[in-house]
Amino acid sequence: MRIKEKVFSDIGSTAKTAPALKNGASSIFASELSKQEVEASSYTQEVEELRRDIEQAGDQLEKEPNLNNFQKFRNLLSRLAKRISAEAYRLEKVGGTPQNPRYYEVITVIDKEADKLYNLIVNEHRDRMAITAKVIGIKGLVVDLIT
Repeated sequence: MRIKEKVFSDIGSTAKTAPALKNGASSIFASELSKQEVEASSYTQEVEELRRDIEQAGDQLEKEPNLNNFQKFRNLLSRLAKRISAEAYRLEKVGGTPQNPRYYEVITVIDKEADKLYNLIVNEHRDRMAITAKVIGIKGLVVDLIT
């Protein structure tokens, strides 16, 4: 028997003796995949719920531009930005040695659909965000006058 023949015969014998999973049994990969799918669907639902809340808060802010409505709208925008940026982007620091402490940050877009949704929501609420920015500026002026 030659070496190559031995290798091929060993490969064939291990394939036959590998234990097969039963039809009802699930593999580690399948369970991990289903777990990832559940997390992805809950993420999508959470983002969609935040979008609806932002719509309602924005409408309320347009009808009654007071500080409570403004804070609610601003907090919802902040939650949305944090949630999407946590899932949509990955930040990597490259470089940085003891001799040369300079490093570069590489931002990679992971979830393009979440990024598109975020940009859509931000662009859609640009007027409301302009109102929000004005209110923040006014609050800052009030604080400056008080102190």
